[in-house]
This record gives sequence, structure tokens and C-alpha cells, in this order.
Amino acid sequence: MAQTPVECTIDQGQLPSTFDELVPVDKLVHGEHNPRRVQPKDSLRKSISQTGLDRPLIVRSDVDRDVYHITDGWQRYQAATDCGWEYLPVEVYETTLEALRATETASIVREWSKYEWANYCQSLADQFDAESRHALIEQVAAQTIHSPQTVRRYLDVMSLPAEIHPLLKNGPDGGTQEWSMLRNYNDDVRQYSGLWWTVAAQIARGQSLVSCSRIVDIAAQAVEFEFADDAMEFVEIALDNPQTDLDTLRKQVLFGRHHGQYLLVPRVAVQIKNNKKQAVMDYCHQNRISLTEVVTERIESLADEASDDELKEES
Repeated sequence: MAQTPVECTIDQGQLPSTFDELVPVDKLVHGEHNPRRVQPKDSLRKSISQTGLDRPLIVRSDVDRDVYHITDGWQRYQAATDCGWEYLPVEVYETTLEALRATETASIVREWSKYEWANYCQSLADQFDAESRHALIEQVAAQTIHSPQTVRRYLDVMSLPAEIHPLLKNGPDGGTQEWSMLRNYNDDVRQYSGLWWTVAAQIARGQSLVSCSRIVDIAAQAVEFEFADDAMEFVEIALDNPQTDLDTLRKQVLFGRHHGQYLLVPRVAVQIKNNKKQAVMDYCHQNRISLTEVVTERIESLADEASDDELKEES
């Protein structure tokens, strides 16, 4: 085990049983190939404050810049520095590929999200010089636990504009700027559960057919579909018909060739007293109908009344 520097006052009992060096925190930077970028939880800060670190950070040395790139342990780095640590225990690797392999091995003790795996696969791909995309995918797959098909999907999705990534299921959180930009394409975009990875991959494969703006717009509209098959159909026709308004295409997929006969009712939260709300729910239960059916009946009734009034005025 590396010796603790004189300047370091960390209790040896708070350090991992093995590590290569204790490195000053100002020489540690987030590695560009680090799959994880999330903020640490308060529970991690509390754990480090009370018991220390049980695992060293995995880093790649950068002699030219005199820093170490963190490929695993970014959350621990943030939490430990928040707790006042001035030095952190690390395992040092000389190349990015070696550090990435060690990072994947370390991931066995915790579960990565799809987005973290996709970042990892892209980082591996950046290290290889393959003759073809197929060969590149095979090389990356050989270094991971994933099939070539999954690796292809990950690399396809990672090639999408960064603005789309917050839309992904289990994707990055995205900041105010990213979501403000996405609302330019779909004002209600944040209320949906997320973009399927299979759908995102299909969007990525069509990037060469349309503009970047159209690609972002397609993704922002695709999140509205409840079923992946419908979203895939929408993406396909949106790519095949680059001049057609996306709202028209979305309605076409949702309602078929009769989409022009549908009135889309806005999602509105109606404020009513609790006893009235309960009465509405009881009505639906007793009549075995959904609230959507109730709203449809009321809209149709209103339409009939309005039509009758219009006919009376004309006569």
C-alpha cells in the first residue's frame, strides 16, 4: 500500500485495504471516458464521513498535464471532497483502455444504467481503429458482457445530438437549458416517461436523411407514444416524409387514416372538491367506464348541441 503523504491527515482506518497512491484532489479530474456523471447522494457523503472509502478510485495518469483522469469513482470524489478530504486513494492505469477495463470490472459490484453502459461502449469504441463499423462493434462487444446487437444500439444512440439524450429512458437528467430547448419542439415534453432505446436507435440510423433540427423534433414528438411499435412507425414515416408536419404524422399514427376526424382534448387538471371528485370516480366504477370515456361522451354531446344550435340559427 502506498505511504500516506506527510500533508495528509486521513485516518488509515478510513482508507481501502489496497490502493496504489494517495493523490491530492486538485490533481484529479473527471475523465472524458467516465461512464457515470451523476451527483452523489447525501447517504454516500454520510458514509464517507463516518467510515471512509472502501474502494479506491480508478484513474488514468496524464503525465503531460500532471493530472489523473477518473474513470470510476466520480461520485466518491465529489462526496469525499464535500467532506473535506484533500487526498484520495487511487488505482493508477497507464492507458484509457486499461482504465476502462478496470472500470467495467468494478461495475460488477453495482448496477449500471443503460446510459452508463452506452457511454462505456462509446468510450471503448473511441480507443479502437477498426476497418469497418461492423468490425468496431465486434471489437467493443468482445470487451464487454453485451452482444454485438446491443453494442450497435448503444453506439447508434450515442451518436444522436446531445440535446436528445435527456429524453432517453434512464438517460441523463438534463439541465434547464436542455429542457428549455426541447420545449421549443414539444411544449409538454417533460410530462412523458421517456424515449425507448430501440426507438432512439432507429432515429439515429436515419440521421443522414434529414436535418439535425428535424431529428431533435422527431425525438421530442416520439416520447408521446404509449407503445414502442407506434413510436417506431412514427419515426419511420417522419424520416420518409421530411417535408410533412410532424404533428400531422403523429396524429396519423395515433388515429389511422381518419385522423382528421379526431379532436384532441388537452390534458387539463380540473380542481373540484373531494366529495365531487369521489362522486365522479364512483360513477365511473358503477358504470364500468373510464374517465376518458366520460370525457368523450361529454365532448360528443357538446358537439351535437353546438351543431343543432348552428342549424337553428341558419334556418
